[in-house]
Amino acid sequence: MRPTLSEQIIGARRVLVELAAPEVTDSYTQEQIAFAASALEHAAARWSEVLPDLVTDIRALEEVLGMEPAVLEEAVPGVVDYEAADEYHRSLRAQLTDEIMSGSEQSPAVRAYLADSTERLR
Repeated sequence: MRPTLSEQIIGARRVLVELAAPEVTDSYTQEQIAFAASALEHAAARWSEVLPDLVTDIRALEEVLGMEPAVLEEAVPGVVDYEAADEYHRSLRAQLTDEIMSGSEQSPAVRAYLADSTERLR
């Protein structure tokens, strides 16, 4: 389908930078436009990686929580619906949070997951 999502995002960025930004004289607003343009550029480059990254993290959470990977297909049919995958991911994160907040000693799997998650954010 044309334009692709990346092309649409880049087009919105171009309108912002080439048409709107030159009309703005306030320095704070210029900074905000530059920030928004940068965020749009980043989104255009990364949007297609969001669902695969989410599915990878879901698999890691399922393993840490001792769940069978097949649960993913039941919870998120076809694993193509981002909103369903995001909702399932949030429920897994909530389960992990409950486990951490319970005060019981963290398993090596939980510690490894948390370390890996922290590393991926860097």
